[in-house]
Amino acid sequence: MVQCGADGCAKEGKNRCSRCMQRMYCSRECQKKDWPLHKKAECGLGFPAIAIVDIPGKGKGVIAKEPISRGTRILSEKPRVVLDGRNNLRLQREISGLSKEQLDFVLSFPGSGTNVFERLKHFTPAGGDSWGLCGTVCRINHVCCSPKSRPNVTYSWNNDSEEEELYALTEIQAGQELEVSYVSNASGYEEPLKYLREKYGFDCTCPGCSRPLAEREASGRRIRAYNQFVERLPMRITLGVENPLAILKDIETQMIVIAEEGFHAEIAERAHDAFEICAGYGDAESARKWEGICGDVHLLYHGYRHSRYQDATQLMDLLDTNPQKCPEKSLTTQSTRKINNGYTEEQKIQSWRG
Repeated sequence: MVQCGADGCAKEGKNRCSRCMQRMYCSRECQKKDWPLHKKAECGLGFPAIAIVDIPGKGKGVIAKEPISRGTRILSEKPRVVLDGRNNLRLQREISGLSKEQLDFVLSFPGSGTNVFERLKHFTPAGGDSWGLCGTVCRINHVCCSPKSRPNVTYSWNNDSEEEELYALTEIQAGQELEVSYVSNASGYEEPLKYLREKYGFDCTCPGCSRPLAEREASGRRIRAYNQFVERLPMRITLGVENPLAILKDIETQMIVIAEEGFHAEIAERAHDAFEICAGYGDAESARKWEGICGDVHLLYHGYRHSRYQDATQLMDLLDTNPQKCPEKSLTTQSTRKINNGYTEEQKIQSWRG
């Protein structure tokens, strides 16, 4: 049972605060009584107002009740149900141990009858091998990353707070639906309609999936070529037999391709690859530029508390305070300048900024 949030009330909290979507109350009277304290202590943290509503043709969904600026942390939410997904036996045991309240909550999500396993697709990663089901984050509907559409929010797990955090990727207007991509990266996503049907059980009708077949197939080929490039990249870097300038140019080209396909989060990983090459060849200036892009993307997608953003800023700080940590290798002065001057497609790479 979730206890009412009002001080001194031991009743069950069934009604959620519509602003922070976290605090639960047994009645409107208790909510009004608790509001002065709750407003300062929790609702005053600056989370924008959002609401779970019925979306025509989609069932439940989440909308903004006020304008939300790009980069805003919209919500930080603890899962109401957490399951260990290491193996089916453990998962079955944990499902059998759910309370009636937890079971009712799981079954409130779309699925057939009382089949809990069919609702597992609504869970999100909750650290390690765990999966969590949140009351608000898990109600957000999907939109594909594509040249015609992109999610306006993203969520990621915060290991420190053990909460799912939701961030705005674009400017969001009051009344606009929040949409997230259920797919975190481009790997294995060459055929989104097939992927979503098999994994989540629905036929996607987003603008990207509604394009003519020829356009979708062309996107699939570009994404497949990008994934093959990513698979081979570590070996190309490790062997050290290729001209690093050629590898950097390929990274730059593929970053633009995948950004144009709507997968802006991929930019962070490829920018870090470019950082490693530049740092390995003693080009601290270019290394810092690339890791700066990596950090900026992680900041947008995960917030400043996330380890990925903090790792990027620590690397940049290291370059600022101790540039000799970039070892000198076999590049000539002329080649090193080319790495700096080769930063020709920055404007296209920065397209993820919206």
